[in-house]
Amino acid sequence: MKNKDFLLSIVLNVFLAYLWIFLIYLIFDFVKLKDNALLFGIVLASIGTLLFAEVIRRVNPFIKYKITHPIKVAGFISFAFIAVVNLYWISF
Repeated sequence: MKNKDFLLSIVLNVFLAYLWIFLIYLIFDFVKLKDNALLFGIVLASIGTLLFAEVIRRVNPFIKYKITHPIKVAGFISFAFIAVVNLYWISF
């Protein structure tokens, strides 16, 4: 393990977290104008998240590592941290 791999994992996952936040907000801005906005938004956000998860799985160069590998854990933590902070910060 190299420090470069940790940094690459963290930077990649931070970038992907910002892209996911952008996707979710685009979806919810789009469904504001529709009937049954909550149901339609949840369905579209779920489909979008599943597709985004597949993109993350294919883009991430650390797919060969086990899920408990420290580099993957650092990536997951950075993704979750950015996503939670942005969703909490923007909602208020």
